[in-house]
Amino acid sequence: MLTKDYEQLKLEHDLLLHLSRYDTPVGATTLVLVMDKEFGLSQASIGRKLMEFDALGYTESVGRKGRVLATTGRERLQSLERELAKFRDNAKLMQALLVSDKQSLIDLLVARRALERETVWLAAQHATEEQVNMLWESIARQNKLMADGKIPIQEDREFHELIAKASGNFILLHALQLVWGEGAHLPATALIRRSVGSELVVDHQKIVECIATGSPYEAASAMVTHINQMIEDVHKYYDQIHAQQ
Repeated sequence: MLTKDYEQLKLEHDLLLHLSRYDTPVGATTLVLVMDKEFGLSQASIGRKLMEFDALGYTESVGRKGRVLATTGRERLQSLERELAKFRDNAKLMQALLVSDKQSLIDLLVARRALERETVWLAAQHATEEQVNMLWESIARQNKLMADGKIPIQEDREFHELIAKASGNFILLHALQLVWGEGAHLPATALIRRSVGSELVVDHQKIVECIATGSPYEAASAMVTHINQMIEDVHKYYDQIHAQQ
């Protein structure tokens, strides 16, 4: 559930975003027509918010024509986009945790560790050049999403599934798909890792390097380390929750 603070930040963000789309001054009347459906604000309320923007240096008044967005306002807009993304991440985390308690998450990760140690071992022996290239492309997509402030949840699953397919063992692949289908553990663990500050993609890069060089021992070790870190992050997250209660 998103809070009042979120709604206030979103209002500020949406007003600045709308102003950023115009090269010419925008008046309060225009903004009311655009914002009324979502926020139900009067022209007077919009006007007060714009005066606040003026005082903070986010906007510049152009007589009776309206306002234009200042450089400081554009910087504030970028900052708000990051803040709102954090709010949404936290909301997604709470939603995922409703169906993924601590012990369930750990049990699923332990099962994944046993299975994926084998899939990555086989992938390091059997992966084709094309499959290795697909893994590197997956890393690039994950890095891009992370750079944009997003969590590569779907890309995380696709990455691990690519490794399972590269193993050539479809019994292991289907066993993993069964584990992945239990609950919402992938979104929960990805969001928990972000919450406690762990890197999401660095482990994946090490794993691909081992597969690319045909090193099954090192690949299996890197995968076990990766999943052990996720298990540790789950423990750390719940410890933090208990400490706050």
